[in-house]
Amino acid sequence: MQKMAKMALRSDCRRAITLVEVMIAMGLFVLLMLAAYRLFFAEVKSIKTALEHIGVNESARRLFAHLGNDIRNSNWVEYPQQTNRQTVASLMPVNEGKVCVLRRQIFDFSVKPPDSNFIREEIIEYYLKKADDGTSDLYRKVKTDMPGAAQGEYERKVCDGVREILVYTTNRKPVALSGMSSILPGKDLFSYEPYDLDGTGPYLLHARVSLVRKGEDREGSDATALTVRSCFNIRGRLNGVHP
Repeated sequence: MQKMAKMALRSDCRRAITLVEVMIAMGLFVLLMLAAYRLFFAEVKSIKTALEHIGVNESARRLFAHLGNDIRNSNWVEYPQQTNRQTVASLMPVNEGKVCVLRRQIFDFSVKPPDSNFIREEIIEYYLKKADDGTSDLYRKVKTDMPGAAQGEYERKVCDGVREILVYTTNRKPVALSGMSSILPGKDLFSYEPYDLDGTGPYLLHARVSLVRKGEDREGSDATALTVRSCFNIRGRLNGVHP
């Protein structure tokens, strides 16, 4: 009986868990949970960054869709005023306030010509308003004398996350006499600088927009997530270029 009792006691001792084993198991468990924690939050950060980039791209798409459509359908650029090409590099971008003002004529088909009300006019203004997070929101305000418009004025938010915008048009190079052959029938008296060499002029409106990701720390030098440059042809006069 004593022999059997000793064997049972030894068996019970072999099945027991020591403090060292408990500490090793807890250490392995902590390491596993730490790895899972880091992996989980790394995936969350990656998804958040991807969504922020999608938001930046969507803001750029809406901005240039609205601005490009309004510019192509406008007859005049009220603001900004034309500048010399030599001074473009010194122009300061805008991060708050008026950005661009366009004027266009539209036909009111409910009125028959020669009534003067057959041609209506719209004033379209783009301006930036500061947001709480330090970026700017771009708004589009329309003033129109078209019948049926709510009080003749309405506005809507175009996009957010704008850091700065630069919109400008340039003067065209002075024209030069094309020579005696230009006075012949069918010839122009003046020769203009070709737009394929120039790329600027009073009927091309250039835009440079810098966008940032929403929720990102914007104190660093790499705060800008996307900078887009483009130009649009104004309807007021043909210039041979349709960007």
